[in-house]
Amino acid sequence: MLSSRATLACRSNVIFISKHASTTPDVKSKLIQPPNPNKITSDMVGPPDPVSNLRRIIFRKPAKETSLERKYRKLRSEVQEWNQVFWTQHNSRFFKEREAYLKSNLPEGKSNLTADEMSIFYKAFLDKNWRTHLDYNKEWYKKNVALLLLALEVKFRKLFRIKEK
Repeated sequence: MLSSRATLACRSNVIFISKHASTTPDVKSKLIQPPNPNKITSDMVGPPDPVSNLRRIIFRKPAKETSLERKYRKLRSEVQEWNQVFWTQHNSRFFKEREAYLKSNLPEGKSNLTADEMSIFYKAFLDKNWRTHLDYNKEWYKKNVALLLLALEVKFRKLFRIKEK
């Protein structure tokens, strides 16, 4: 059950939660429209995706959003989508390959393999996908450094009340 300071919003059977507003638990069944980024008071976070295990975020759009803030919000959304695509593909591959491994290595009459028996598959999967993970991590760091620098610029401009050019 949600605390009294939570807000729900539904998007394609996905519930988004905001920690800054109040609601009652029965609101969940009444909300069917995705939240409007122009009207929400804070970023809204959804439940974990069943395949990627990532939580989707709807980023709040401030009323007087500057072009720099808009650039930052859009970049955050793009990075979130890039991450979502990568982990959906990766985890789909993992589940498919794990299922195939289980079918070919599961002795008759057994329903599961032991952790030691499965470790062979996990190591092989990680070894096979080592380059993909390395490339993902490099790109992830680049994207997050870019986000960090943009976030710092937005904060400094707000802090020192610097107007846009």
